[in-house]
Amino acid sequence: MSDSIEALGILPTRNWQRTTFNESIPTLGHKAYHETLEVKPYACSGCPIACGRSTTIKDGKWAGMHGGGPEYETLAAFGSKCEVMDLAAIAAANHLANDFGLDVISTGQVIATAMEWYETGILNKAQTGGIELNFGNAEAVVELVKKIALREGIGDLLAEGVKRAAEKLGKGADYAALHVKGLEMAADGVRASKGEVLSHVISARGADHLRPYASCIDAFGYRDAELGIVGDISYTEDGNKAWVKPFMELSMATNLLGTCLFASITLAIKASTWARLLSAAIGQEVTKDQLLLAAERVLNLERMINASFGFDRKDDTLPKRFLEEPAKDGRGKGYTVDLAKNLESFYEAMGWSKATGLPENHTLQKLGLFWLRG
Repeated sequence: MSDSIEALGILPTRNWQRTTFNESIPTLGHKAYHETLEVKPYACSGCPIACGRSTTIKDGKWAGMHGGGPEYETLAAFGSKCEVMDLAAIAAANHLANDFGLDVISTGQVIATAMEWYETGILNKAQTGGIELNFGNAEAVVELVKKIALREGIGDLLAEGVKRAAEKLGKGADYAALHVKGLEMAADGVRASKGEVLSHVISARGADHLRPYASCIDAFGYRDAELGIVGDISYTEDGNKAWVKPFMELSMATNLLGTCLFASITLAIKASTWARLLSAAIGQEVTKDQLLLAAERVLNLERMINASFGFDRKDDTLPKRFLEEPAKDGRGKGYTVDLAKNLESFYEAMGWSKATGLPENHTLQKLGLFWLRG
């Protein structure tokens, strides 16, 4: 997948300063992955997809380390975001993170952010404990995973995550701290996949690239007539994002069913199929529209719960890098994100106020949630 994401120009590289990493394909691409690592696929019970990968590092300093992954997000988090092209080091960092119970997406993003801080002088060598935290330093990535897990030295600061670490550092550190609502960005570009803008900023838990994986539509080109997602959809156009609503509902429906999102991520299983499967499982007919309505209800319920903690339109935002800094390469070269256009077209489709970003009264009434107004 790393190869295809790179080719589409939505691969975050050098802490999102670039969106392509073509020079890494010989060492991080599909062919290199299977040459550098001993790879065995595994699947959940009864699953024909077998998306899991159990790997063992064959040679070098980390030979013999093994475990699950690395998957695409890990390759980007410890690889392209940090400009690291050493697959063995990335796999070692992955296995350590798994053993320590660290999320690889957040861990990789905080390391990439720290590398930018180091190269711009916000962090210095004394603060890093002598580690030369330049982009491309593969051994530093592996070392920092351990330090973050154990909160040793600079790891104590980085274990706070990019938002809190930036607040403690000051000196303009927040610009390189790429997060939404405090959750670190995953590895899915937004300047050449404008649907992903909504996936990241609307998710109740902060930056979330899978609710829905909108790049499937505007970057990869998938369509679904059943959801009304048809015709020409531009990956760089701001606005006209009503199509994200039904796709977001499909993703939420998959979560509600307790099934694997990979089955819906590329529309492999349609909403009507999920409805038929659910009907068979519970012995009561559930239509596609009923299933999507239940998902819509949950999306609005999440929105209102967050609102009770003070979240509203002001929090539906992206790091300034995407709003102010045009992409330097890839298919989105020269583009930034016009957040207002994307938000307002989506709010309109959802029946949310353009002023507050919260559900209108008529939306809550339709969904049986008006009681949330208190």
